[in-house]
This record gives sequence, C-alpha cells and structure tokens, in this order.
Amino acid sequence: MHIAQFIKLEIIILNLLKNQDLTSEQIYCILNKHFTIIEGELLVSLFFLHENHLISFQTVDDCFIYHIEEAGLVRYTTLKREYQNIHQSMEALLQNEKTKIQ
Repeated sequence: MHIAQFIKLEIIILNLLKNQDLTSEQIYCILNKHFTIIEGELLVSLFFLHENHLISFQTVDDCFIYHIEEAGLVRYTTLKREYQNIHQSMEALLQNEKTKIQ
C-alpha cells in the first residue's frame, strides 16, 4: 500500500467511526462496496490508528468494536481540510487546462 492510499483509507475509516462504532468486518464490508481493498490493509490501518490513540476498541463476543477518540476527530478534521484543499486545487487546474507555462 502506498502512503497516499494509506491516508485515503485513514480518512475514510475515521469518517465511518465518526458516525458510529463498528467492527473491522463492518468497516471492510462498507469499504468493499466502493473500493478494492485487501483485508490486511484495513487491519494495518486500524492498528496504526489504535497505536496513535486515534481510535480505541473493546472486545464483545470475540469481536473488536472500534470507536473514534477525540484525537481521531481532530485528525479527521485535519485530513478532511487537506483533502478539500487538494480537491479545490485540482479543480482549478482542470478548469484551466490550457494555462500556458512561461
């Protein structure tokens, strides 16, 4: 997985957990509807988010249920803002495809 893919996965996971607590299987099923994803990539991302105190989990019936922490909300807001800035810049560039470079 490339770092850019990791960051995209990070923002999507945080967004999903912002709305509700989920198991890794639930997250995988949601993501798999929209993207090609390897379960191992998801588990690595969840581990990273947990190790950085952005999410926590509790075990219920041998399932990990993930929850976003305050630091995760802050990280989500930062990533979302960065994504929006990149998206706006890309749109501006695409609108001006004929811009001449001097």
